[in-house]
Amino acid sequence: MSGPMEAGENRGAGGSAGSRNNGLAKELFWFALPLILSGLLQQLYNIVDSLIIGNVLGEEALAAAGASGPILNLFIYVCTGLVTGCTILVSHAWGAGERKKATAVAATFGLFLLAGSLALAGIGLCLHRGLLSLLHTPEALLAGASEYLSVVFLGIPFLALYNLAGALLRGTGNSRTPLVAIILASLVNVGLDLLLVWGLEWGIRGAAVATVIAQALSAFYLLWYLRQGKGGFYFTLSPRAASRACLAEGLKLSLPRVIQSGASSLGSLLLQSVMNSFGVDVVAAITTSYKVDSLAILPILNMSTAISVFTGQSIGAGDRQRALECLRRGRRLAVGVALCITVLLVFGGRFIVGLFGVPEEVMDLGQRFFWLLAAFYPVLACNESVGGFLQGVKDVAFPAVVNIAALWLRVALSYGLAGVLGSDVIALSEGASWVFALVCFTLRYRSGRWKRRVADELARAGSAGR
Repeated sequence: MSGPMEAGENRGAGGSAGSRNNGLAKELFWFALPLILSGLLQQLYNIVDSLIIGNVLGEEALAAAGASGPILNLFIYVCTGLVTGCTILVSHAWGAGERKKATAVAATFGLFLLAGSLALAGIGLCLHRGLLSLLHTPEALLAGASEYLSVVFLGIPFLALYNLAGALLRGTGNSRTPLVAIILASLVNVGLDLLLVWGLEWGIRGAAVATVIAQALSAFYLLWYLRQGKGGFYFTLSPRAASRACLAEGLKLSLPRVIQSGASSLGSLLLQSVMNSFGVDVVAAITTSYKVDSLAILPILNMSTAISVFTGQSIGAGDRQRALECLRRGRRLAVGVALCITVLLVFGGRFIVGLFGVPEEVMDLGQRFFWLLAAFYPVLACNESVGGFLQGVKDVAFPAVVNIAALWLRVALSYGLAGVLGSDVIALSEGASWVFALVCFTLRYRSGRWKRRVADELARAGSAGR
């Protein structure tokens, strides 16, 4: 199987331009495929929980688990946003042949993220019930949502370490090992869900326990893999291997994404409040639809990751033309995938929502949600492709600012038009925010301002090679 370029390899040498470009498209696809499968299986945690909760415990328990999602994401995204810089730094170091720097990045962020995720888990355990109340969570859902969150927050450190290890491996071009880890964890999660929720009748708490145990297994497997030196560099959590310079550089790259994730999660909390005002049926329909939506957009998001990694390795190796071709080829693939997803959900959304054991009226609301939103997926594909490219050249602030602005546009539209559009405002406002982002990303790319960063990186790579 093809993968990203090895350090120092010149992809521009030899062969026709057409054959090189076709080869690059295949490399992007085969690198992205394990990422897509890993993401799908990671989402399976929540999907299986929802399927079993909905079919065994009923609509109310399903809505309770769904209502907890925005609060949980607020904490998870802060942790996982920090690994963005790891992938960028490791991809550049790998392309330039700097293995010692990759080791320093791993140790530095391993220690930092472990401490940070433990702190966030503690904060979540203390504050989650108050946050549920602030979001006007219906009284019928409050106890169940609180019970679910009180367990799932314990898994945040495991989830953070899994994402760290996955980010490090992706930076080296290894997208297959995280897939193995998530396959194992998903099988365990399904088995424990059936045992604890259906067999032992632990209720919604059982689904949460199954998820945490599965997250722990995936994290331990990848950390063991890296500790064996199989990732191409040695992984350790020793403070002696850490580097303040790596922390500063990594945080500079990660903080825009963290800020974006935090702002996005806060926006999601406000959107959840709008959603809650429409009643239990709408909460169940839209939260269930978003579970399907989170799976649907994964290929798009993972193509963005592939573009970012390939771009970073290309710049690290001093190949500007290959970096540009990564964007062109990756964007075409992402848009093609998005069109297929649009067709699937426009015609099959109702059936997929129905798999969660919801009543007919909830299925109808879910189908309407996809009729309104799915047509915008190709727009999202274009946005994410350019965003991945910009991250690959270390232009991380602009995508973060645009995405934050797009989200708050969505919040403003939801609050401003809820009285006119009803629950349709949730899907329509999201589509409008993607159109806004498309305009911004198009203008950014055409401005050429990112070229200065590329020139700086190529100059650094050239100096390191002499």
